[in-house]
Amino acid sequence: MKQLPELLAPAGSMEALRAAVENGADAVYLGGKRFGARQYASNFDQEELQEAVAYSHRRNVPIYVTVNTLLDDGELADLPGYIRELYETGVDAVIVQDLGALRLIRQLLPEWEIHASTQMTVSNVEGARLLAAQGVKRVVLARELTLPEIAQVAGESGAEVEVFVHGALCIGYSGQCLMSSLIGGRSGNRGRCAQPCRLGYGLVDGAGRELVDRQKVGQHLLSPRDIMTLELLPDLIRAGVRSLKIEGRMKRPEYVATVVRQYREALDRCSLDGETQPDQAAKGAAEERSTHDAGRSQREAKGRRSHDEAERALRQIFNRDFSSAYLRGNPGRELMSYKRPNHRGLFLGRLASVDPRKGEVSVDLVEPLGIGDEIEAWVTRGGRTTVTVQRLRVGGETREQALPGEAAFVEWRGHLRPGDRIFKIHDEALEARARESYQRPGDERRFPLTAHVRAHVGEPVTVEFWDDEGRRGRGITADAAQAALKRPLTEAVLHEQLGRLGNTPFRLDGVTLEGDGKAMVPLSQLNEARRQAIEALETLRSAGTERRPIEQVGWRQALGELGLSGHPAGRKASETRNPPATPLLTVALEGMAALEAALSAGVDEVMLSVEGYRHGNPFRSGDEPAAMQRCREAGVTAVVALPRLYRPDQRSAVENIIRRWHAAGARRFLLANLGYLGLLQQIEGVEARADYPLWVFNGQAARFLAELGLAGFTVSPELSLEQLKALSRHGLHRADSHPSHAEIVVHGSLPMMVSEYCATGALLGGRTLEKPCDNACSRHRELYLLDRLNFRFPLYTDAFCRMHVMNPKDLALLEHMPELMTLGFTRLRVEGRTENAAWLKAVLPLYRKAIQAAASGRWDENRVAGWRAELEKVHPAGYTKGHLFRGVE
Repeated sequence: MKQLPELLAPAGSMEALRAAVENGADAVYLGGKRFGARQYASNFDQEELQEAVAYSHRRNVPIYVTVNTLLDDGELADLPGYIRELYETGVDAVIVQDLGALRLIRQLLPEWEIHASTQMTVSNVEGARLLAAQGVKRVVLARELTLPEIAQVAGESGAEVEVFVHGALCIGYSGQCLMSSLIGGRSGNRGRCAQPCRLGYGLVDGAGRELVDRQKVGQHLLSPRDIMTLELLPDLIRAGVRSLKIEGRMKRPEYVATVVRQYREALDRCSLDGETQPDQAAKGAAEERSTHDAGRSQREAKGRRSHDEAERALRQIFNRDFSSAYLRGNPGRELMSYKRPNHRGLFLGRLASVDPRKGEVSVDLVEPLGIGDEIEAWVTRGGRTTVTVQRLRVGGETREQALPGEAAFVEWRGHLRPGDRIFKIHDEALEARARESYQRPGDERRFPLTAHVRAHVGEPVTVEFWDDEGRRGRGITADAAQAALKRPLTEAVLHEQLGRLGNTPFRLDGVTLEGDGKAMVPLSQLNEARRQAIEALETLRSAGTERRPIEQVGWRQALGELGLSGHPAGRKASETRNPPATPLLTVALEGMAALEAALSAGVDEVMLSVEGYRHGNPFRSGDEPAAMQRCREAGVTAVVALPRLYRPDQRSAVENIIRRWHAAGARRFLLANLGYLGLLQQIEGVEARADYPLWVFNGQAARFLAELGLAGFTVSPELSLEQLKALSRHGLHRADSHPSHAEIVVHGSLPMMVSEYCATGALLGGRTLEKPCDNACSRHRELYLLDRLNFRFPLYTDAFCRMHVMNPKDLALLEHMPELMTLGFTRLRVEGRTENAAWLKAVLPLYRKAIQAAASGRWDENRVAGWRAELEKVHPAGYTKGHLFRGVE
């Protein structure tokens, strides 16, 4: 039988942690007060973390702590002390996003278990395999993978695989989203996403015409349903998934308790289900198979009832409607919750009557309704209105509960009409059961113990507890037993007294008594012996989780090797090569016409993008020899910019892209996903550089990429000027890297998100799980999302039908060339992948002039103002300086 995967639950507070453990979580993930991707959750301070680890380890539940944000060099200097506290507290594993944090943890604490966060965008076998080779034990896969793709990564990468199975779903690839960052300065990469994707948008064309009826379809065009996978658990088990992750560190304890319990029970059913057992057909004759099939049919019917009850509980506790995300394939519009971005509740019925005079309505129920429940009407006019049920009447009788099929009368005033749909958004009974599960837990999740008591008159009474793994804890009374006058110790008395195990993780299953039948001791002494025995047993059970003390000399040496002890890690500053006096002007572009425009503008390097944006004129198969020849003729370095990412099903397509360009003479490639390294390593004589989605936020990240063999990197566009200065002057130097390896984006349109969900295909092309898109992007080449402030976000579709949502305002740092050039970065890039030849002809010469003026010391503000005016003609929507001065939270 396949091993059941770990059920991994979230906890944003100690109460939520108890809710997770008492309802059957195998492991819990949580965040400390720093460096976690849910900074708006309560999270755990050091004292609370110690309590959490102790509580969980006594129950054989490991704790994983998130350190899954990007860290600048100042923050990275504080990380060693923080992770040492986590390690010494007994945290079982750490979840990371930042490549620099990964390098630091791996070198300081090489024995500690590291998990790669979904923020790392691990979307293919090669990326998972590379991380496994770098000391990562487990990868949390991108939520966009299908079941066969997950099975491929699990089977071929050498890393444990973790997948999200329930909860909120990001519309874009996690770790690739700048939407919250660029709109409001609150970065998802820093744990402070403001969820702008849950807001309302319209879909408009170039003339501003609405293409989607917001009243009929809804206006939350980027708001996905929650993921729910109860039915797919057997498939996930067969796929080899090691850990099933529930999202929800910002959710209430009642939510955690309810969701964990449903998945625990569903997994336990899987362990008894023939779907996860070896084939039964070889076991015997037809009669035996028939009996087996009958029993299996009964189990399936019972399982279906259990599934329906579980789904009802999951919908009631919180849902935006449910989907299975991409596990079965791309579901198109079936992924989305267009009309509502928050809790929908459970459909309760429709209003049968409304009496405005009495302030009373009746509801024809399809679900139970009780006192304390909160219900919501989706009214014909005026939106939605809610009420908490204070009084309930059925057929003239006042009730505590009304049942399905009954007409329930409820006091409710508002703009209500017969026929309005009613949803139950709070079920008081469900919430009460959830609270009771962790505030007054029963014995079902406790470890069984047997007790053996030795009681002889004249000797201290000995109490021993044995667990089911043969460990023993012993306690002894302070005084010798006396002869009982009336009530000697019996097994019944002992079971009553020793079974009072309170908040311990144990339950008493049985007692044996060895003695003369005459002994007795005060119950207070028996209680103390019980306490001693339990304490000794807990010490034995937690022995495997204790950490060896960190050796201080080795710790300081490791810090020195990382350049974090006040000294550079390797070369002295005088040994590093100086950057060129004038940085190179580079441009990322698509298509032969754009390439000709860039070469005529006198650029130094071109990034030949093969994203294949369908609105323009991208490179076509067969253009590769001509493109490379034109670059050679112009004496311009060509770098092939590979697609942003790829999934296992797309591997052969990207391998073909690489082969065609390599055959045409390309020897340099720009990578935005770690998986490409595995593909390029099969080809000799190629140079790889890292694009900014690999997030160099600190010097250690740059060093990590260099150790993988990358020849250069692009700094994160979320860094402020002050952070860039710290990186250039200190962070890179300490990590034995250098600014001359770096590139910075100084102009152009930046993708705010990249998504497998395509709004164009779903809303205009009719895409669903069963129906492919009808190539709507070929009919609508200019599309925008329109927000509540009338900003228009360009939408582009790439060759793999992924959607790219762009910033309405282009980045423009032309006025700051003198400051940027002091950083020592070798390359200054203009991002023009989505732009045409005319745009490139207008923009590139201005940046060439600005670089020359800054390098020669002839910077003139009047000339700069003229250049700025020319830029404004190119992009009337306006410009932004990005995070250069405001940074990100």
